[in-house]
Formats: sequence, C-alpha cells, structure tokens
Amino acid sequence: IFFCLIVAVILSCAQHHNEDAPDLGYNYYPGKIGSYIIYDVDSIIYQQIPSPAVIHYKFQIKEKFDTLFTDNQGRPTIKIIRYKKIYSTTVPYSQMNWTDIQHVWMANITKTDVEVVEENIRYTKLAFPAKLNVSWNGTAHADTNAVYTYTYSAYDVPSSYNNISFQKTLTVNQLYNSNAIAYQNYNEKYAR
Repeated sequence: IFFCLIVAVILSCAQHHNEDAPDLGYNYYPGKIGSYIIYDVDSIIYQQIPSPAVIHYKFQIKEKFDTLFTDNQGRPTIKIIRYKKIYSTTVPYSQMNWTDIQHVWMANITKTDVEVVEENIRYTKLAFPAKLNVSWNGTAHADTNAVYTYTYSAYDVPSSYNNISFQKTLTVNQLYNSNAIAYQNYNEKYAR
C-alpha cells in the first residue's frame, strides 16, 4: 500500500503544468498615470452649401492620463485631460504651450473591455480577448440608439509611423459609411 501511495503522489505531481496565462491583449491600451499621447490631426471638409469650398483644419491633440479615481460604480477610472494646439504657419508646435484644455474624458479598463467616455458618450474601444475578426458593439454602454459594430481587422501585425517601428499593432475598424453625400472611415490603431 505504501508503494502504491508513493507512485500515486509522484504521478499526481507530474501532471501539474505551469502554463502561462493566455495573452488577452490587455497591454494594447495604455493606462499608466502620467503618460500621454500626442495626435497630429488633419481634417479636410468639402463644403457645397452655401458655396463650394475646401476647408482645412490642422491641429495637435494631447491626451494625458492624469489621475486615477473611483467612478459611481466603484471601479478604478482614469481621468484623461485633452489639450489642443492650433496649427500656425509662423510658430511651430514645439514652441507652443499646451494651455488650451479641450475636454476631460475618462476610461475604465476592465477584464472584458476598455470603455472611454467621450463627450458624455461611453464607447467600448477594445474588447478582450483581442483576436483577429472579433466584433462587438462599440456603443453597447452608451445612452444612444446608434449601434457601431467594431471589428479587429489586424492583430499583432508589425507597423511603422513617422519612422517609428512597432512590432505588434492592433487595428479597430469602427465606422465605415460611404454615399453620395459623405465618406466616413473611422479606425484606430494601437501598439503594445
């Protein structure tokens, strides 16, 4: 009996595996307090009414992950402060200060998604686990009738922007609308 017990203990110990936790893609969303992202924004509007015109908007947006607080659901929430610099032909961005506070947003990072409140609308920016061709309702938590189906169209794909290379990026297609009046193509790209 003693011999059988020893063999049983050895076999049961041999069956335990130290497997790594699955990669759900949590590190695609920045969430470090004090970090920030600067976006170069370039927008072109083709106006027909009252008279045909092409209007260019150019500016920078800085999103700073400012502080952590507890929201009304008891969840840790990141306060995001958005600053803006208007493009100038005479003064480069590097010589301008981030003084124009544009908006204050917030973000929740949960085990199943990343929710960002923009202009009082809660968008589900990312869904976990992150995988190619996964789709979800980007406005599921929003108080709106609009349903935006978001989809991962690229996952862990190398990419570069302004000569900066990223080994693993993720692309979220958010909205595509094309008709005789308007063309809208919204997507976001994240890097680990």
